[in-house]
Amino acid sequence: MVAEAGHRAGARPDAPTRLGWFGRTARAVAFGTADFDTITVALAGFLLRGGIVLLVIPSVFLPSVVGAASVAGLNAFGIDGRPTFWLLEVIAAITVAIGFWLVAAFVIGSLTDAWLIEAVVDRDGHAADRPRPLPSLALVLDLASVRALCALPLVGAILWAAQQVYTAGYDELTAPTDLATPILVRIYEDAATGLIAIAAAWLVTEVVGAIAVRRVVLLDRGVWRALGEAIWQLVGHPVTSLATVAVSLAVGTAAAAFAFATTATAFDWVRIAARDETPITVRLGYGALTAAPDLRPMLFIAAAVTLGIAWAAALAVSGAASAWRSAAFTEETASAAGAAAGRGRQSARLGLSGPDPERSGD
Repeated sequence: MVAEAGHRAGARPDAPTRLGWFGRTARAVAFGTADFDTITVALAGFLLRGGIVLLVIPSVFLPSVVGAASVAGLNAFGIDGRPTFWLLEVIAAITVAIGFWLVAAFVIGSLTDAWLIEAVVDRDGHAADRPRPLPSLALVLDLASVRALCALPLVGAILWAAQQVYTAGYDELTAPTDLATPILVRIYEDAATGLIAIAAAWLVTEVVGAIAVRRVVLLDRGVWRALGEAIWQLVGHPVTSLATVAVSLAVGTAAAAFAFATTATAFDWVRIAARDETPITVRLGYGALTAAPDLRPMLFIAAAVTLGIAWAAALAVSGAASAWRSAAFTEETASAAGAAAGRGRQSARLGLSGPDPERSGD
């Protein structure tokens, strides 16, 4: 089955290096909107790697200072401003939960990476009705190792910026500088350097990890060699690599902005419809018709349905953008590696479970 997929992929005349960057980008766009199963798999990886936070944020109420203090039981900080043992226990529990989440994200994210990369190479056979083997354990461990190693600089940036965020948050809670400005904005202004460092580290490690993962799958590279070649690819092919990064970042940002805006707007409509105590006839200016049936329940139902539609649209756009981004990096990596002539052999070495031997990381 794998050999047959490799034969079909290798027989395609329009290999990545022959198409050029615009041709590869157009084909990646077509792949990102190809079918429902492609979008679903890409969406699963996106949500596990933190996308769910972006979609949930618009539906979360941030507590006030008084509310946060009541939840913490006034035991979070001592008189000297240092965190109490209770707060350290809470932080430890959250850290453990995040650790389990990261393990799941690395493992399941590696499965989705392998599926999407193989689907790009085998464009004629990635439909949901076609049986497909699972990636080998060695391949999953290699891909998870790449992602974990790429996360280390990001963790370092977070730890470095945590002190700035903590200091800014404590200062704004105890001695606010400007009550007219939301506290999150004030914390960002005070700790902008650390937060920008986190964003920069995330972008660099995400790009290097995406390229390294594809070199593991497509070229059967070990973990460390794949990471080194990923950095070299960015240096050796700066124009097309940076173009792919810039366009993929723009598409991801646009998709995230759409998801955030639609869900936030629809959620606000639901909140307004649930809290409005004025009959809709009065709110529309028909005071003489206040005895008419109250249409507020219908308004709330309509707002709730709109929220559901907004969530579905946000998920679909996020999944399509993730699938396109995966295909774009796969095409760019195959082109940079000079993989056009060996597409069939690369597909046969995808590390899928079968008779062909696989090699673990170096």
